[in-house]
Amino acid sequence: MPGDTLGEVASLLEETLKVHRSVKQVVLCTKEGVVVAAMSREGEADSKTLATVSAALIWGGSSVLTHMKEDLPTHLVHTTSIERVLTIVQPHYQLVVVLTRADDAGLNLSQLVSSFQSLATRMELVMGSTRDFGKQTILGRIVEQIPEVTQAILLTVEGLPLGSVGFGEEIEVSGIIGSLYANGLTYSDVTHTISVDTKSVKLIITRVDEARILAVVCRGPDSDDIAQRVRLVLDTSVG
Repeated sequence: MPGDTLGEVASLLEETLKVHRSVKQVVLCTKEGVVVAAMSREGEADSKTLATVSAALIWGGSSVLTHMKEDLPTHLVHTTSIERVLTIVQPHYQLVVVLTRADDAGLNLSQLVSSFQSLATRMELVMGSTRDFGKQTILGRIVEQIPEVTQAILLTVEGLPLGSVGFGEEIEVSGIIGSLYANGLTYSDVTHTISVDTKSVKLIITRVDEARILAVVCRGPDSDDIAQRVRLVLDTSVG
């Protein structure tokens, strides 16, 4: 892993430790249970075991839910007598957070999940930025500068995925978004942006350059503001 990438991941792991005083260890690992990076408040800890067990739990939980015809988990919580282990599921990586129950008096873990989710998303994109074609650098900038964004996908104008975060089925999502964009071209030879709006979610599909388009999900009451910030990042990005 390039040194600058490892540095960014380490910085985000450090942020994860600061989310709450009960967080004592964090591990970034692949979905297969291979450790990418780890950090702990309390010296050496067995990050390999955490990564392996968490990967196995996610695989088992996902298999059960599939048989129940339910969505795959976005996170999993394992509670013991002294700890809680939270695993945030990403497309290619998982963030494992160990919280000691000795320091979590009054802690509502569900209220912190979104903070851990945001950090995990940013780590996923930092790792993706090392891939070819610079295809994740735009996604990386957006998630770094706009932590509220947890779902985004970069694709060719023909609908082929170049990189994504927050989507489990990026090929299908790319196909649907590519079709929306292509249909929008019937109004004009050059479509700049298509916005799909509901009361709580805004999906923006926007041209990056002649070869690529970007789709970003903006959630919550400030979805318009998030969309404007995404556009600003694109306008100030080079390449």
